[in-house]
Amino acid sequence: MKRNIFPSSAQQLTPQKSIPYQQLAIIYNQVMRHVNYPQWARYITAVIHKQGVPGKHFLDIGCGTGEFIFQMGKLGFQVDGCDPSPSMLKIAQSKNPTNKFWLDQLPELRHTPAQHYAAITCLYDTINYLESISILQQAIQRVYELLLPEGLFIFDVVSEEFCKNYFHEVNDKEVINSKYAYVRKSYYRQPQSEQVNHFTIYTPEGIFEETHIQKIFPFPVIQQVISQHTAFEILEIYDDFTFFPMNTNSDRAHFILKK
Repeated sequence: MKRNIFPSSAQQLTPQKSIPYQQLAIIYNQVMRHVNYPQWARYITAVIHKQGVPGKHFLDIGCGTGEFIFQMGKLGFQVDGCDPSPSMLKIAQSKNPTNKFWLDQLPELRHTPAQHYAAITCLYDTINYLESISILQQAIQRVYELLLPEGLFIFDVVSEEFCKNYFHEVNDKEVINSKYAYVRKSYYRQPQSEQVNHFTIYTPEGIFEETHIQKIFPFPVIQQVISQHTAFEILEIYDDFTFFPMNTNSDRAHFILKK
């Protein structure tokens, strides 16, 4: 018989605010089990091979629990990772014990070694957590400074239509096991161009609430920022997991930049 997942004391039943990905990290892989990480790894590998990046050692910014890095390892790559969440990094390190991980985040990347990587990735909407165009510009230029000469920066962002179509007024919940459950409420804030995902997470230690906010930047605006305000050359902007150019109907755009 399964134990009740809900805490018993009144204090534990009062939701506690948590910073993003502190509590969610524990159940993140279950919540995100629909993500096809092998597909992500194959696609990024194809992009790297197409552009002729030397070597198989690179960095993933916003690496989360390290599942992408794990899949890249299967393809023969050695990928280091950084993330602003200690909870996520702990899981990433346990999953990839021979890889290097450290606490860091955009736009500063204070602890990331410079001139060390020929390729840097920032995937699965990580760029969308930057709060403004000016911070986006700072982040992209900072990656430029860290890359080796001729290095490649690969990142992706989602469109406003994608958020409206799939994540506006969407609620879901799941009892994961006898210890953990969650409720997620998602909606799109049109005036602010923000995708909001609010989690209520039930654990043996209590109930926690996390609010995740993603800023949705129009693809042409990002393109303009890169062209006019950073030193990068834009090689390609691909439509969702293809080698076709990004278009007005693209749900996701993959930006391929060269130093």
